[in-house]
Amino acid sequence: MLSGIDLFQVAGDRMRYLTERQTLIARNIANADTPGYKAQDLAPFVPVTPASGPASAGVSPVVLVQTNPAHLQLEPDAMDSQQPTDTAADYGGEKPSGNTVSVEEQMIKSADVSNAFAMATAVYAKSISIMKTAVDYGR
Repeated sequence: MLSGIDLFQVAGDRMRYLTERQTLIARNIANADTPGYKAQDLAPFVPVTPASGPASAGVSPVVLVQTNPAHLQLEPDAMDSQQPTDTAADYGGEKPSGNTVSVEEQMIKSADVSNAFAMATAVYAKSISIMKTAVDYGR
């Protein structure tokens, strides 16, 4: 029922992505002392919505729309450059055993995922509340 509404679809996709990322972070922490283990992470989340129009068969990325000339407009490459990039060298590099897991880095990522999940959950819950208000307004 709610999957046809783009906001709920994007929020659900974001929650699934965060669940997968948290699982990967937990696996990294579990293998922090495994010789030769390479830390893994997912690519940044890019929300997609069903492409509009009858001829469109795929999905398209969500983009900012400038509805007023006074609004700021970011170029697509400017938005991409704001994505953080993590490298093993930033956190001490590779250990003598060949392991690249930094527990500190993984804990920071875990806290970020927790905060992002809380925000996605709040957006989802607030959207449900707004929908209920709209449906029950006349009663």
